[in-house]
Amino acid sequence: MIRLLLIFILIIIVTAYTIIDYVIMFFITKINKDVAVKYSNMIVRLVFSIVVLIAGVKANIKGIENIKKLSKEKAYFIISNHRGFCDVVRGYLIFDRSVGIVAKKSLEKIPILSYWMKKINCVFLDRQNLRDGFKMVVDCINYIKDGTTMWIFPEGTRCKSDNPSDLLEFKSGVFKIPEKVDCYILPVAFKNTEYVYEKQRPFIKATDIYINIGEPFKISELNEDEKSDLGKYSQEIVRKLIMEV
Repeated sequence: MIRLLLIFILIIIVTAYTIIDYVIMFFITKINKDVAVKYSNMIVRLVFSIVVLIAGVKANIKGIENIKKLSKEKAYFIISNHRGFCDVVRGYLIFDRSVGIVAKKSLEKIPILSYWMKKINCVFLDRQNLRDGFKMVVDCINYIKDGTTMWIFPEGTRCKSDNPSDLLEFKSGVFKIPEKVDCYILPVAFKNTEYVYEKQRPFIKATDIYINIGEPFKISELNEDEKSDLGKYSQEIVRKLIMEV
């Protein structure tokens, strides 16, 4: 109950600061858009760090060296399974750069949340709308070309199975993005993140979570069999990462 109360207080503080930030960002964006994104990323990281501390989340991280392998890349494409809200909150902190996230359209209706998501170049998607899906692909391609690393959950929604190695189908269409720009794909696996909140909502529970970061790869470097079903190929990579922790 205390953790939930502290999170609620943090939300009030962030809401109040957002009003101030709106004015600050108006002037920063006019001067330098890149600086504005970096500033917003710094604020988001700070808030996420506080949430993780309040929630009592202990992350056991494996494969961090695979992120370092991409340090000289202008941008890349992150794929991962999706178990709970903690995937984003704790997962975001492992990256050494600003990361835009592809999120469900309903989040765009939450004023304060959508404000900050837009500031770090997140893209909202209505998965039932084909035109929206096409726009998402185009937006992500443009962001990666401009130097923003993008993160997507190819399952499309949170997997609620009690078996951590169970995964929903990975949508092959999302791989048009890294294929078009020929950037690296970084696979990431999350385990136990649903036990922070989803398994005992509305309460928050201190939990040990596991994050396993796989070897980055390019679609252009795969053989024809691997390219024939990129969704299934990538899904199996993430599944193996889950089973390793």
